[in-house]
Amino acid sequence: MNDAGDSSPDASTSVEDGKGPLPGLFLVGGVIKELISSGDAHVVREHLSSLLQVHNLVVLFGSGASFHLGSPQTRNLTNEQVLELIRTAGGDPTDDDVELLSTINPSDNGDLEQLLNGLQLAASLAKQAGQGSVALGSGSSARTFPVDQVNTLRSKINRALAAACRLPAAGAKLAPPFDTDPLRAHRLFLARLVRNRRANLPRPRIFTTNYDLVIEQALDELGYPYIDGFSGTVDRRLNLAYYGLDFHRVETTTQSVVARAEGALYLHKVHGSLNWRSSLERDRATQLESLEVKQVTAGNEGDELVLIYPTAAKEADTLAYPYSDLLRLLGDAVQQEDTAVLVVGYGFADAHINRLLLRSLATNSALNVFVADPKAVLADEDLVTVGENRDAVGLFLAEAGVAPKRTAIAALASGRDSRVAVLTGESGKFSELAELMPEAGSLGSVSSPTAIAALIDALESAARGTTPATLESDSV
Repeated sequence: MNDAGDSSPDASTSVEDGKGPLPGLFLVGGVIKELISSGDAHVVREHLSSLLQVHNLVVLFGSGASFHLGSPQTRNLTNEQVLELIRTAGGDPTDDDVELLSTINPSDNGDLEQLLNGLQLAASLAKQAGQGSVALGSGSSARTFPVDQVNTLRSKINRALAAACRLPAAGAKLAPPFDTDPLRAHRLFLARLVRNRRANLPRPRIFTTNYDLVIEQALDELGYPYIDGFSGTVDRRLNLAYYGLDFHRVETTTQSVVARAEGALYLHKVHGSLNWRSSLERDRATQLESLEVKQVTAGNEGDELVLIYPTAAKEADTLAYPYSDLLRLLGDAVQQEDTAVLVVGYGFADAHINRLLLRSLATNSALNVFVADPKAVLADEDLVTVGENRDAVGLFLAEAGVAPKRTAIAALASGRDSRVAVLTGESGKFSELAELMPEAGSLGSVSSPTAIAALIDALESAARGTTPATLESDSV
């Protein structure tokens, strides 16, 4: 998490009549290509396999890729749930905060983006009028609140939202197998993404609206090198020129290039990151001030987080450094010839990103888009209806007797553009999509650090003639 505008978590994967998990549905150009059962997904795998071999591969991650790790709910929240979010992050809501929250959200059913919008607007109006307080509510329930109190509550919610995005969430009850191996799906997805591409193709480029560090942690566990736009080791600063660099193997004595390093990719965090901090610094030679973005391992509570919070102002925020530069890189990436974009967990709620993707579809005939989302296309009962009709393959949704939802992803799924593919239902979850990614073939699977440690222990035990520890069967 991440940006509250992305796909919403699904509370359940079964319908009310108890028919069990929703089936997977794969559409290309608006046509149903495959009804995915537990043991049959060859059509979507073949489609993914072809996309992984395009010249330029782009992956766009949204918050839906983190729901299985306890990413926080941001919609349909009671005021008490908002206060609990603040407490969980170590904050201490005051009685004044409780009163302000109940006044600005009298329905007791809030959306964090709308709530933050309201607080921001109230403070802005008071500032514009040169007043130190703002009146909220109507009639006898109207109350006056100091602007400082409004800004304080907004800051508490922002920090609570950021803290809730430190995944895997502390104390969260994750479903198996993620309760014992939280990053399994991310490792599997990234490993198959990288290992299925030919060695002579450009590196995959990952863009994400998420603040969390899950992708970085998964890459570290895999041992894959990646370029995230930062230079330095102790003092790491954002330097976008580093996206022009690459990794190569060299002969240690002559330093001559032997081959490109395997497993490398590029990572772009277009809405900021939990480990980014801003710093206004003065150049020693010219004495000119410049804004620096630094990557830290641990920040102080008062440090300014470099994040785009989910408010109405977020599109304007993207015009500032460093977001504008990172979005420019996304725009450049999707305009290249022979390009595929894998969209995972992104709900098309950010107009600035949607504009880049839709304009590229309109102008770049060599662009293919694959979208995975479990809930955005059909209602549960309609998905089950289609899943039970084996004759639905080859039909448009309307011909199959169901009506798509009024969402951006449903519109993409219904459109008759053969360059657009949508995977929905249970298979549209990120954790399920990772399993559907084509396997690496002769390159083999990627072992988890614990599996590797168990293998080493077994080999050492064999050398000592002792009984080896039990090896893990997990090959991810």
